[in-house]
Amino acid sequence: MLEYYKENGQFYLIILVWLLAGMFGGPVIFLVLPGTLVLMRQKGMWEELFLGFFFILIMSDSELSYLAFAKNIKIVYLVILAAFFILDMDEFRPLNGIYKQYIPFFIVAIICLFFSPSLFVGFQKTFSYILMFILVPNIVTRLFRETGQKFFKNLIYFGTTICLAGFILYAIKKEYAFNAIIGRYNGVFGNPNGLGLYAFLLFALFFTLNDIYENMFTRNEKILIYFAILFSIVFSNSRNAFLSVVILVLFAAIFKKSSFLGLIMSIVLFVVNLLVADYIPILIKQLGLESFFRLHTLQELSGRAVAWQFAWTKIQNNYFISRGFGYDEFTMRANYHMLSRMGTQGGVHSSYLSLWLNFGLVGALLYMRSFFLVFIKAIKINRVSFSIMYAVLFSAAFEGLFIGSLNPQMIILLITITIISDPDFKTEEAEIGELQIA
Repeated sequence: MLEYYKENGQFYLIILVWLLAGMFGGPVIFLVLPGTLVLMRQKGMWEELFLGFFFILIMSDSELSYLAFAKNIKIVYLVILAAFFILDMDEFRPLNGIYKQYIPFFIVAIICLFFSPSLFVGFQKTFSYILMFILVPNIVTRLFRETGQKFFKNLIYFGTTICLAGFILYAIKKEYAFNAIIGRYNGVFGNPNGLGLYAFLLFALFFTLNDIYENMFTRNEKILIYFAILFSIVFSNSRNAFLSVVILVLFAAIFKKSSFLGLIMSIVLFVVNLLVADYIPILIKQLGLESFFRLHTLQELSGRAVAWQFAWTKIQNNYFISRGFGYDEFTMRANYHMLSRMGTQGGVHSSYLSLWLNFGLVGALLYMRSFFLVFIKAIKINRVSFSIMYAVLFSAAFEGLFIGSLNPQMIILLITITIISDPDFKTEEAEIGELQIA
């Protein structure tokens, strides 16, 4: 991994310049960042362009005041990236068509804008969401064609570096990496659950790559990367991330034995969960894990139950077609003081309720239709796809994963979906195997 930092020193110097310009230069960042992006494109540095965008999305998740510039610059970065994509379109052909599966949902999302309480915000979020589904899969596909597994290695190294940076930040000044209000570690992210969701999705991506390319990473590299990811999850005390990882690993092991057995097990676990849900707190006490699972908040799901109940009452007002991207934030913000007194802060904390609240039942069903169509195709290519799908569905029940676009969690999910749903990503491994046998 030290070799990675030596080879990519220029990239880390560039993002250091962005940080310094954004933190201390005020509006200068709006000149520095676009200027460096143009130079990077001229030099064919598409991997750096992509990872730089990833970095800005991560910084935009932070609540530290001196990183506030990232929230404003990320949409500029996305537009510039889209412009470069159009100018270099021939280099991306044949195009990755994942976005086509989501076109019916995009149409409903656009229709919902006509009822938006904040048209500018709604348009911006809709525009960025559609662009993410077009750009991310196509950039990932192009980079794989050009550099093969090396791009994925650099991607994982970069994602792991973000986890390690959180540990370093904590060691330097605890307050910067620790949420004093919630009392939990959040690394370089804005809140512990954001870190937990990021770490889980990075784990899913790394798990997928190891399944497809068994020899991509050395044993020591795997230990270090898994340690950094899992320690981030444990230290953040994210129940959702921890259980999502357990589900992923468990189902991956079962489905490697038998797809039919895996399907039966998923049904059994669902039924068992309904029957024994009331006894889970007792089991946690017996195991002495009250602190990790934050048993005192388990019954109220850390305020999620209040948020879900409130969201459900608002859904009744726009049952079939709702008011588009951003409506969930608008509604929760307008009732912030009431909800905070009831024990919840932030958003709806459920992708499914957020989809329903923003787009109505029609939009929510169309989104899930598209999601399942992508994974049905993926499952035919990679058996591990089912375990990824099941773990993501579980995680999405407690986080707004499906509803965000310009965040580090969605970009990792899109990268993972791109890899598992395209058989071309397995081609290089097969060719390498044939060469080794010869």
